[in-house]
Amino acid sequence: MKDFKNFEDTIILNVDDDEFNQELANAVFDDYKRINVIQANNGKEALTLLETEAIDLILLDLMMPEMNGFETLKYLKSNAEYRDIPVIVVTSKEDEKRKTYQMGADDFISKPFNPEELKLRVYNHLRIKKFSELLSDIQEDDASSSSNLCHLKEAIEIAIGSQKKLLEKLGNIAHEKRDKDANASKRIGEYSKIMAKLNGLNSKEIDNLYYSMAIYDIGLLRVPKEDRVNPNSKAFKSYPLLGLDILEELEETTLIKIAKEVILTHQENWDGSGYPHALKGEAIPLYGRIASIINYYDELTTSRIYSPELVSSMEALDIIKREKGIRFDPALVTLFTDNFERFREIKDKLS
Repeated sequence: MKDFKNFEDTIILNVDDDEFNQELANAVFDDYKRINVIQANNGKEALTLLETEAIDLILLDLMMPEMNGFETLKYLKSNAEYRDIPVIVVTSKEDEKRKTYQMGADDFISKPFNPEELKLRVYNHLRIKKFSELLSDIQEDDASSSSNLCHLKEAIEIAIGSQKKLLEKLGNIAHEKRDKDANASKRIGEYSKIMAKLNGLNSKEIDNLYYSMAIYDIGLLRVPKEDRVNPNSKAFKSYPLLGLDILEELEETTLIKIAKEVILTHQENWDGSGYPHALKGEAIPLYGRIASIINYYDELTTSRIYSPELVSSMEALDIIKREKGIRFDPALVTLFTDNFERFREIKDKLS
């Protein structure tokens, strides 16, 4: 069972008018000193408690007097102060699941609770909530501070251990677009899928490369903002090594291994003129060579803080062709050129 000890003091609000279910919810978390379960018999009581207690997660029954679960959920998700609190709806009925999911419910569980299932669901949602808090901290951190490094490590660890899709949110910050670009990680990931398939990689490799591309620029978050505008500066060119440092001490899964290769080598050039280690030709891992060409295409066609001027997709293709055998693996340039319309379609759809 996952350990709750890494969480700060946590308050779970159990909204249910059934005394047995109230006692069961208390009993499930009785052994965890940092978790406090408080009870509300209906939605009205829950809203009163929300005004005075810092609630971290809500267990919500649907059939209650005075203010039922549907009404309560509608209020919670329409209120800016409460909408980010994870809500686990207590129901086993498919029609109720569909309805409450559309209303914004985060998860579901049947009652009587299976204790281990309830712990696992609560744990996962608290981890995701913690991830969101870390994103805010990362955006406010001094780039070179020890807290920035710790927050980045923890955010990646949570994402990999809970939902890999969360890496896309972290990547959207790292890619540092001039304007908000919610599709940055997804777009680059989709480029990588095409290139990986064209190179005959298997489905597991494709999946790991997709999520690695969400954080390939993560080291930029350790570069001071004033240095991120100059890609030719020494400080800027340190970002692959800074990114690698973020992944150190994390469990060495296949995803982490691939991510390390991508982070470290995507700025290496085929002719040996890249950085940080001036690798040449096939000494650059395939993952890094793939990341290099799709990163450059995205850099040319979408605005970044260090590259604000855009060119059209066709102009970008011409530039990439001229870099064949210089910056990029000639075989990959040929694949990119022969399948260019697929890349342009993704760019047009996700920009």
